[in-house]
Parts: sequence; C-alpha cells; structure tokens
Amino acid sequence: MGQGTEFNTYQHTLESPLLVDELSSTEYYVGQSDNTKHVGKGNWRIKRIWKVGNVWNFGFPDGNQDFIFIWDDRDTYTYHA
Repeated sequence: MGQGTEFNTYQHTLESPLLVDELSSTEYYVGQSDNTKHVGKGNWRIKRIWKVGNVWNFGFPDGNQDFIFIWDDRDTYTYHA
C-alpha cells in the first residue's frame, strides 16, 4: 500500500444502547436508543411485550416506533401495535 494510505481489516457496526425491564414473566419493556444511554432523554424507541392467554402482544407508544420517547416514562405511555 502506498504511503499515507490506511487499510482497516476490521469493519463492524456498533450496537445501540438496549435496555430490558422485566415486570413479570408475562410483561416486558424493551428500549433501544438511537444515540445515547441517557434514560431521561427523548431518544428511545420503546416496545412493550405482554402476554394474554397464549398470545404475545407487541406494541409501541401510540403505535409510534420513532426514537422520541423517554425510557424513564415507559410505564406512562399507551401501547398499540
């Protein structure tokens, strides 16, 4: 390789911050941040997973999957698929 040319043999993607809150064996919150692990900032996509009978449900605050929610407020949102 020529002088001043850099060659990187390692290429990888960093995984974004991810949190799981297990409320019970049938209810979970999963949070993924777009850029930071700060739980008080509106940069989280939050998914609620809950079981009714034999069916697992997956929902987001008002059905919105954007990275705009606050992880600390996860139990105050209304979740829809």
